[in-house]
This record gives sequence, C-alpha cells and structure tokens, in this order.
Amino acid sequence: MPYIELHAHSYFSLLDGVPTPEALIAQAAAWDMPALALSDHNGLYGMPRFWKAAQQAGIKAIVGCELTLAESGGHLTLLAENQHGYSNMCRLITSAHSKGKKGIAILPEKTLAEHTSGLIALSGCRRGLIAQSLLTHDHQRAERTAARYADMFSRESFFLELQRHHEHNDTHLNTGLEQLGQRMGIPIIATGNVHYLTPADAHIHDILTCIRNRLPLQHSDGRLRSNHEYYFRSPQKMEALFATWPQALLNTLAVAERCQAHPPIGPQVLPQIQRQPSMSADTHLRTLCFTTLDHKTNIDVSKYKRTLEHELKLIAEQHLANYFLLVWDLMRFARERGILCQGRGSAANSLVSYLLGITPIDPLSAGLVFERFLSHERPNPPDIDIDCASDRREEVIQYIYNKYGHDHMAMACTIVTFRARSALRDVGFVLGFDERLLKRISAEIEDLSLSTLPKSEILSATLGDVPYSPHWQQLLQLAARIEGFPRHLGIHNGGIVISARPLATQIPVEPATMEARTVVQFDKDSLETMGWVKLDLLGLRMLGAIVDACALIDPQPCLDSLTFDDPNVFDMLCRSETIGIFQLESRAQASLIPRFQPRSFSDLTIQVALIRPGPLQANMVHPYLQRR
Repeated sequence: MPYIELHAHSYFSLLDGVPTPEALIAQAAAWDMPALALSDHNGLYGMPRFWKAAQQAGIKAIVGCELTLAESGGHLTLLAENQHGYSNMCRLITSAHSKGKKGIAILPEKTLAEHTSGLIALSGCRRGLIAQSLLTHDHQRAERTAARYADMFSRESFFLELQRHHEHNDTHLNTGLEQLGQRMGIPIIATGNVHYLTPADAHIHDILTCIRNRLPLQHSDGRLRSNHEYYFRSPQKMEALFATWPQALLNTLAVAERCQAHPPIGPQVLPQIQRQPSMSADTHLRTLCFTTLDHKTNIDVSKYKRTLEHELKLIAEQHLANYFLLVWDLMRFARERGILCQGRGSAANSLVSYLLGITPIDPLSAGLVFERFLSHERPNPPDIDIDCASDRREEVIQYIYNKYGHDHMAMACTIVTFRARSALRDVGFVLGFDERLLKRISAEIEDLSLSTLPKSEILSATLGDVPYSPHWQQLLQLAARIEGFPRHLGIHNGGIVISARPLATQIPVEPATMEARTVVQFDKDSLETMGWVKLDLLGLRMLGAIVDACALIDPQPCLDSLTFDDPNVFDMLCRSETIGIFQLESRAQASLIPRFQPRSFSDLTIQVALIRPGPLQANMVHPYLQRR
C-alpha cells in the first residue's frame, strides 16, 4: 500500500464536506486501504459512525480533526496518537468552541500549546500560516511558525503537509515546504484534503459553500474552490501525483501505524451516589431493592427474589449500578419537592426500577419481560425515560447541574439535517430563485421527500401555475442530493449525559443556543453506538395537569395507591374518551380503542404496541383485531 489518507472530511464538516463517514470507509475498503483518518472541521460529530463503519469493514479508523487557529484563521490538522492525545483533542475542540459564537470555533495558539501531548500535527492546507508565508515569499515567518509548532509537538510529531490539487503554484509551494523541512529537520507528509468522493460531487460542495456563506452562486467569486480536484484519490493516483516526493507518501504509512487512539467506549464511569465508604455501588443498589421488597405483601416472595437476583447480576456485569442509583437519587429529589415524575418505556420491565420507585408498574404482576430492557444480547445500552411535570422540569435539571457540576453534565446534541423544505429553500436561494416563490412552494411540500418521490409528483404538487423549466429540474436534483445532510447543531429535548470524569476529556462539548446550556458533540444515536448511557428527562404537561386536578380534590387522592383494574376507567377508554391520556389520545389510538375494547392493563400495553412502525408496516393490526 503506497499511501493512506490522513486528511478527509465527511458531511460532518458542516456545509463543507460532501461524503458520509460510511461512504469514505466504503471507498477506502474498495481500494484495500488498511486505515483512514477522519479530520472534520472543529468537531468529532461523525466519529462514532466512522468508527463503527471502519470496524465493520476491517479498517483502522484514525481519530482526527482540523482546527481553526485564532491568530491566523488558518487550519491545523490533528491526529490522535494515543488515548491521552484523544483526550487532549477533545479539550482543544471544546476550548475552540468556547471562545467564539455558537457554531464558530477558533483556538488560541496559547491553548494549543498546553494540550499537544499524544497528538500528531500536520501543517494544514495552503490556507495555513506556513503555506501562506511561503506563497507570499515571507520565508522568515514560515521558519518561525514551523519552529514554533515543532517545539510544541516535537520534531517527530509535526509534519509539513503537502497537497496537490493542481492549484496555481502547487509545485512551487510543495518544493518550498520540502526545502523548509530539510533546513529545519521537519518531515513532510502527503494528504488529499478530501472534501468529496469524486469530481462529479464538486458541484454539491459549491452549493454547500454558498449556503454556508449565504451567497447566491453568481456572487460567490473567491469563495469557491478553483477546480474539482479535492476528491478522494486512490493510493495509486496519489503515488503518481507525489512521485517527486516519495518520502511524503511513506510517512503516511508510518503515521497511520502510530495512531492507536479510539473514541470513548461506554458505559462511562458515572458519579457515585453518596453511600458508606466501604459500600460498593452494587451493594448499595442491592440493599435499597431488598429493603423495599421486604415491605411488599401479598406476593410470591421467592419468585420476586429470584427475579431480583437475576436483574442485579446482569446490572453488575454491565457496570450499571451507578446509573440506576443516579436515577433513583433524581426521583428521590423530585418526590421530596412534590414534583410529579415517573419513568416510562422499557424501564418498566425492570423489577429494580419498580423497587427503586423509578416506575410505578410491578413488572411481574403485569407479565413484563426484563430482557426487553436489558440483556446480554441487546447491543444498545439501557435508556431510562423520565417524564416530569413540564412546569417544574427546570428544577430537576438545575438539581443535576448543581449536584454534578457543569464540567460533568451536558445535554446530548441533535444534528439538524436538511429536509425537503429547507433543502429547496436554501438551494433555490443559491440558484437565484425568487424568495417568495420558494417560500410558497416549500410550504406545500412539508410531507414530501425529494429523494424518494418521483420528480413529476413533486412538480405537480409544488409548481401549480409556475411554468416548468430545466432550471426547476436542476433545483430538485440538487435539493434531493443534500436532503438528509447535517446543517447545524441543536439540543436534544431531554437527553442528559453525566460522567464522573470531566466530559470535555472524553467528548468535545460546545455551547447550546439556550443560555448556560452545553451539548456534547455526539447525538443520541452516536452515544448509543459508543455504549454511553444517558438519561432522558422529558417535560409532560399532563403530569402538571394531574397535580392541579389533585389540588382541587378534598381529601387529595394518593396517586401511588391507585390500582389498574377500575372498570369505570376502562369503560371510558372503550368509548374513546382519551383526551389528555398520554399515548392513548392520538387519532390512531382513538380509532383503534372501540374495536380493541381493552379491559386490563396488559390489553393497553398490546394496544399501544400495535400502533408502532413495526406492526403497522407488517400489516399486523387488522389480523390481530380479527383474532381478538
């Protein structure tokens, strides 16, 4: 293998890269390239997907990023050599985002110098400070800058980055970099600065660049790249391109061999809930559960103890005791403050959750299966959803912040992607379409998908009295290409990530739009891919309404004492009187209930499960109703 790519961007270089992380890995695999680096701009958003795809393809995934420096505005390519280097990379990315406005990351060189251990640095593209100094014939500044970086990272871990995209002065620049390296004892290295897979994708990159700069295509002079050469070249093509600098190719193999870092594999180490110093988390959890079980009456004690032992064993094996204790502590706080709060979802299948007061359902009496929530066979970490009265949810969030600290807690992010409407609007703006017309059309296609529906259907649904032209066809084709691309970062509705170690040493953190909120750069799916556990704390207005209703009743009812076998309740449900009943008030559920005629809690679990994507797509609803 003559070459390994160490500088590649996916579409997580927001509005700059074109390929998905999986597409980059697939192309590397097609060329039998044994390793590949992902070096997206100022973030590791795509690293979990890149890592997963690389593992499946049998390719080494190299963790990298391209940071923007505050002093020059130039870029520096960083690769994590080991786990300490990965941790420093996360710190640097976090610091870069903390210095600027949301979505803008700039790293002061002083901060860079404090966190270089375990990192390999490449000097960056032709816009970097060293390259710009050589292009403007300021050789003294080039030498000073190169010496500064070599001192920061050491002569063995700093490389002068050579690129060939057939730009003006490419050969002159690369020759100057090689000579600079020879004078100063700094090695050279070749990279492709990949932004798209093939030259045919260059026009998508141009569209994204215009969207990023909020410029129509006709006014984008100086912002677009001068050619279509920033594509993913095969090792053989790179070998031919860099025949004059063979050492630059060989050094890619040596650097790839050195890079052994990986993203953080979960579950993360969680904070320890206060307990006796000699008591482990597993023992604390066991004590709480058995203490509650001892107060239960009218149960088959031996059956419950067998189930509890089984669950506790599995929880201990997966190192999740602190996770359950953390949720228990949160629920304890909410109850002490009179905040109505309870768990839902598959956590209700757990006897441990029931005994800790996280969920109100006894899974044994309801016939629920624990393995639906947690088992060796389930690849995903458990996910406990907590519904909280909406008007008091912020109190619970602030309790978590105050207890664990801002360095140890952040929200999960969401990657906001282009949908049909936003893709049409933004691409239409770039292509010079009338803004009022775009607004009208985008309002009409809310439920359409540009990538799956035939173009004729979209045209008939959108154009109306607007004359059709090839210009429209171009708009639809380009908008369909970027549909699903990441556009910007958002904040998850309720996903909370907590860690005993500072989060910024494990996952980059950046400010959210909401004041005093931060988000990790992994979204819900990425956290799940890496095996990290999160807590979903969701606001539910109906819980607030229940509290208000209870306040009107004298004497106030004890909600914990209510049973699930009141026939009057099921009579109301069967009459479709479900307004305000969580998960039963949708149009689909309201139409199903009179035909289903639920008479027990277990009936309701089946009924809710029927109106889910799997059963609906498998056409299971009507056959089930007929059998029932």
